[in-house]
Amino acid sequence: MVIKSWTNEEMLEDLAQSARFGEIVNGVVRSTDFMNLPKVNEDGTVSNVEEETLIIALPGGITGYCPSSEFMEREFRSLRRFVGTTQQFVITRLDLDHEIALLSEKQAAAKLRETFWEEITYLNKTGQLENEIFDATVSGYNQKKGNVYVRINGQDAFMFRRDWAWAERGVVDAQQGETIQVKIEQFDEDQKLVRVSRKKALPDPKDFITKLKRDQIIAGRVSHVDPIHGLYVEVETDVVLKAGKISRLEEPTVGDIVTCRVRSTNPEERKGKVIIIDYPRGKRKKKDLGSFLFE
Repeated sequence: MVIKSWTNEEMLEDLAQSARFGEIVNGVVRSTDFMNLPKVNEDGTVSNVEEETLIIALPGGITGYCPSSEFMEREFRSLRRFVGTTQQFVITRLDLDHEIALLSEKQAAAKLRETFWEEITYLNKTGQLENEIFDATVSGYNQKKGNVYVRINGQDAFMFRRDWAWAERGVVDAQQGETIQVKIEQFDEDQKLVRVSRKKALPDPKDFITKLKRDQIIAGRVSHVDPIHGLYVEVETDVVLKAGKISRLEEPTVGDIVTCRVRSTNPEERKGKVIIIDYPRGKRKKKDLGSFLFE
């Protein structure tokens, strides 16, 4: 059953104004379903076409409908992965007979991309591009290649794993749908390719590591425990140093709050070493799933 997009004249007027001016509106993908909706053909005629459709919650309690043919340039096996995400749309048609608003993500993305390319071309010519920070939405991650994929104002972009954070890591903790900040590393307008860096938009750990002194006591959080590469402690946001521990302490686990002594620093390579000397909040205990039997 199709839910009507509007329930009063005021809502219809707002929709009509947005459609008339081609405004881009934010909407949350509420669900998807296969629906039979009217579609305008190239010759101007209207016919009903059944296809997977995103049901969109628009501001003001309005419901919109975006057919799969009007969503993203790439094809997906299913659109369910987008449920709960925020996307951008333009209103392409108000069907007064059925009281529904039809949307297009593709047309919104095309408008945003045009503005995006104009902006970065200008910033590049004026020498300002390397300092500009853009909001990007994580759209995917390829573990095998180590690439993170994002969208910036309708434009697909990517980054290498080494560009995710200053601290080297084998696995990137990118979450699909999360918003991150990035800088443009390279672009090719002809091929519409954009490479970005999240790392460059973060504070440089070099500044923090430079201030550390040998034997300084500092707090941190165990960020990684590897049987081959060893322990790593995050001593400041995205500043991760290799760690050891004094022999009397229990083995640390990820998430432990620790007190460390600085052993050495290498600001130029953004590296350093610390030794864990205490658990100031106590050692975190692993939960024994069968412990209730002995309580």
